[in-house]
Amino acid sequence: MPLCATRASSTTLGALLLFLCFFVRTAAAEDPSELVFVFQKQKDPSQVQQAADEVATFLSEQLAMPVRAKVPSDYSASVQALVSKKADIAYTSSLPFLLARRDGGAEVLLVEQREDLNGKARTDYDSVFVVPKDSQLQSIDDLKSKAKDLRVVFTSPTSTSGYVFAYLRLVREGLLQPKQDPKTVFGSVGFGGSYTKALEEVLAGRADVAAVSYYAVEGPTVGSYLKPEQAAQLRVLARTSGVPTHLISAREGLSDGLKARIKNALLALSAERPTLLEDVYGTAKFVEVDEEEHLKGTVEAVEFLGLPIERLAG
Repeated sequence: MPLCATRASSTTLGALLLFLCFFVRTAAAEDPSELVFVFQKQKDPSQVQQAADEVATFLSEQLAMPVRAKVPSDYSASVQALVSKKADIAYTSSLPFLLARRDGGAEVLLVEQREDLNGKARTDYDSVFVVPKDSQLQSIDDLKSKAKDLRVVFTSPTSTSGYVFAYLRLVREGLLQPKQDPKTVFGSVGFGGSYTKALEEVLAGRADVAAVSYYAVEGPTVGSYLKPEQAAQLRVLARTSGVPTHLISAREGLSDGLKARIKNALLALSAERPTLLEDVYGTAKFVEVDEEEHLKGTVEAVEFLGLPIERLAG
């Protein structure tokens, strides 16, 4: 029987056991004196950093403790930071979170709720293939028929919308087989490292097609990723729905009390400073969801595709 479940034979022993149990739980929690909050890069890191710093300042006031914001140079660094406990909280897409949960026991606190182009509040969104406005590609069938001559740029190997769901669409369309390397089908394949960088490859004529999230090229948040004149040069070729929205997760080892405080502070941010959230990733608010249900689409996509998930964070 575990120590904390035993019944003491004396008041003194009982008090000692209660103290030991409290000490063990407190020690195991590893609550830091300063919270490190990692923000997954999606656009120019300097733009994300500025907004992230403002989020950190708000949370510091709410939590009455220092909060430091960091924007790693690539997607995989967010995973590694949570797993190595160099970060306490992370704002990422679902695939990086799944890797952090598998390798480091991370857990979801809250997820984004976004309004789509029709004004519907959703906790999922669309992955899109984007081409130059004057591209001869007019449909996904054109992409399939001209694949061997096309230069394709995905966002990142750990981007749910900019790689996993784009890959899934190509498999469903019969262009790829599960586990097949896209390089065997397309003229060339690359990774931009962020939505902005992937789109800039198309704008610069170095790629014919980019895979990104819809909100990087459509709706009110486009300005966070591209200049108006840049966005006007692009159009959506095809879209795939069902991508789980980004989420905020906590590393393993934080106490339940601190996680609850962080969650409440983030909900306060969502209610009081929605425009600040829009500056970070263009989202409107955070909501609580069932973790497994929210991640179901990504889990099923990875399992169906047979992607080498152990290498996706590399």
